[in-house]
Amino acid sequence: MVATLLGQRGYLVNLAGDAQGALACAVKVPPDLVITTVSLPAVDGWSWWERMHTLPDLGATPILFLTGTADDASPIRGFESTRDQRLHKPFRVENLEKIVSAQLARLPETQSQRTARIATVEKPSAGHRPLSALRGNLDQIGVPSLLTLLEMEHKTGILLLEQDDNSARLFLRRGRIIRAEVDGPERHLGAAAVYAALDWTLGQFDFLVGDVGGIDEIQTSTTFLLIEGARRSDELEHEKVRDKVGS
Repeated sequence: MVATLLGQRGYLVNLAGDAQGALACAVKVPPDLVITTVSLPAVDGWSWWERMHTLPDLGATPILFLTGTADDASPIRGFESTRDQRLHKPFRVENLEKIVSAQLARLPETQSQRTARIATVEKPSAGHRPLSALRGNLDQIGVPSLLTLLEMEHKTGILLLEQDDNSARLFLRRGRIIRAEVDGPERHLGAAAVYAALDWTLGQFDFLVGDVGGIDEIQTSTTFLLIEGARRSDELEHEKVRDKVGS
């Protein structure tokens, strides 16, 4: 959501799904600013941004940490107060934009002039388009149809889903779901999160294009997940009918 917001403001945003993808992305296209949460999948117990600062051309890259209550209770390894910033979740959009603008303004003159031009664009130009590649409502395009399309097109990125108090993130690499999370009254991970999201018929979706690294935690094809999800849904409906008849 942060990436989509900044993309709409005219910033050029590269998205990574985990620490490995972030490092690869930063080496390929050195960023002017890194925005990250403190805890990420497959970090192996140490701060990936600390490693990033040892790489050529990335030693002075500022970082904006999006922190939760648990993160604020202890120091962040590799955090430098004179260069890096924290923003506590949940936060207001204007506070995010204020910090991003201030951090970019501290860049060397040639870079700050370039990013200032980007920041003043009300709508992204063709060279600085939003990261979002596909968005809409689930009552128009269902989750199974979306995943089928993304699999056929071998897309890589994150499919964000929102429904009432629930949100889901499905991480895809070349059309295959490698990781999934559902947050809300009930939390689901992995294949269980995919099955839960498949039943959503209302809400919004947004597919963000970007590198997604890390291991494949689900270890099965999207097609299998769709078939198994449909089977589980049918089984649940049959159980509801039997319970209704029995009562």
